[in-house]
Amino acid sequence: MRRVLMAVVALSAALVAGCDDAGASPVAPPPTAPAAAAGGACQLLDFGMVNAKLGLNLSVAAGASMDNSFSCVLQTAAGSYPDLVLSVTTTTIGADVFSSAIAPKDGQAVPGLGLVAYQRPTPAAEKSGADAEKSGPGAEKSGPGVEVGWLAGNKRIIKLALRLAPEAGDEQAAADMPKMVELAKLIDLSSL
Repeated sequence: MRRVLMAVVALSAALVAGCDDAGASPVAPPPTAPAAAAGGACQLLDFGMVNAKLGLNLSVAAGASMDNSFSCVLQTAAGSYPDLVLSVTTTTIGADVFSSAIAPKDGQAVPGLGLVAYQRPTPAAEKSGADAEKSGPGAEKSGPGVEVGWLAGNKRIIKLALRLAPEAGDEQAAADMPKMVELAKLIDLSSL
């Protein structure tokens, strides 16, 4: 089970970090083009729906897939943050294993989302790994964020993460938490 968890975490990180690698398809669509055109988990997202729920202006999408995992990153055309990351991985685990092995210890339960779900704030962070090496000293930081994860009824582990701009405060992330939960519920319905 720990190997499955580590594989999901590693794959999500690789898919998000590798959006400019082979298999990823960054797309700067015109305002009327759907995010789904980027492939991967972007097929579950729509710029209009996301922007309306979160009050953002995301317009660039990059999707990737590997084996039974799919990811999508939405960003503004103006910069790296805010960004929204969606990852979806098929699984055979049940709600009990998700709660004990996948959901973070600091996550709060989210009723009415999937079989079992959590939400949690995430701290501001500097770019790491290859991103930091490419950027050099003074690598761009993200602001705080919000993460919602759940086990969908169709046996998929889904994680939705919003990272805000560096100047955003924790109060903005707290205000975005219920918006992210509502967006997650819409995605959960569209993933059936």
